[in-house]
Amino acid sequence: MKGTSLLTGALAAALIAVAAAPAAAQMGYFGQNKVQYQNFKFQVLKTQHFDIYYYEQEADAARMAARMAERWYERLSTIFNHQLRTRQVVVLYGSGAQFRQTNVVEEDLGEGTGGVTEAYKRRIVLPFAGPIQATDHVLGHELVHAFQYDVTNTNASSAAAGQGGAMSLPLWFIEGMAEYFSLGPDDPNTAMWMREAIRRDRFPTIDKLDNPKYFPYRYGQALWAFIGGKYGDRMIPSLLRAGIGRDGYKGAFQRVLGVSTKELSQQWHDATVAAYRPVAEATKMPSAFARAVVVDPSHKGGLNVSPELSPDGSKIVFFSSRDLFSIDLYVADANTGKVIRKITDTATNPHLESIEFIESAGAWSHDSRRFAYPALSGGHPVLEIVDVENGHKEREVDV
Repeated sequence: MKGTSLLTGALAAALIAVAAAPAAAQMGYFGQNKVQYQNFKFQVLKTQHFDIYYYEQEADAARMAARMAERWYERLSTIFNHQLRTRQVVVLYGSGAQFRQTNVVEEDLGEGTGGVTEAYKRRIVLPFAGPIQATDHVLGHELVHAFQYDVTNTNASSAAAGQGGAMSLPLWFIEGMAEYFSLGPDDPNTAMWMREAIRRDRFPTIDKLDNPKYFPYRYGQALWAFIGGKYGDRMIPSLLRAGIGRDGYKGAFQRVLGVSTKELSQQWHDATVAAYRPVAEATKMPSAFARAVVVDPSHKGGLNVSPELSPDGSKIVFFSSRDLFSIDLYVADANTGKVIRKITDTATNPHLESIEFIESAGAWSHDSRRFAYPALSGGHPVLEIVDVENGHKEREVDV
């Protein structure tokens, strides 16, 4: 839940030829700026189109990822009518914690980053973690980026020449397309965003999608799903190629689809209203049947997520970014909503790199006195157990 209040109430597998080889030399050109808690001895699994970098304990996962990657390649090369010009590198990690130690990209990777594709070297980096469907989605999403960059000749040379290629297109255009081709037209998460936008009469026009308040992944996916359904998926790569021209995405829509962004926005709006208005009218807003418990009017646009009610019903533990510097755990009175104390302080605690607020909400003990939550310490996952009454850590368990 994103916002500032908590509410009570409530192809079959492709056959591929594979061979493994030591890859220390190949990996040597990667950057050396990240803190690494583990020494990853990479090998290479070669398939028809991919070089998959992995370490020995993830050999089974690498073979699984190889099959998924080749299936995605077959699908996307057909959609884009394009074959990648060089072999595609995929650097595979066994977990999110290990992935965030990577030297392949210089930027710090937060917990919300599921994978990365470099724009100029086109290397894909991702962790093999969570449900297999989630890994398959991320791999497909990142491979769409690889095709986008290759189709538009996005590389360091073009960037130096002032030709940004796919990087010159809006985030909703690029990320929305990757979400559409990796998830398909029907996604419950995107449907939730579109339904609420219609319910609140806040559905944007295409030219307003650059506004940060419109999440580019969700709105972009919804727009491409509409375009794919109305005009056909084969038109989308044509829009990508045309979009890097002088007139950008507006010129691309006009030339390829024969409509202006204003006309296309109206078509999209009308179709979305027809799809979601009946659902919106048959359901109620949370405020109609629930009471806001934890409210912080000064915390607009921040996160209050993953509330956990204690077994005795007296307290709520939730993750929040209300101190502005980090996301931490807070405990509040379940009746009044008053915050009793802050349980963690990851901004000042050198022992914890992060608390895993996306993957888990944590759990209470049966007596409502202790709370366990997942975290990262020294690059390794741990389980922290705290006494909620005083906020003191009782013990830490390696997992």
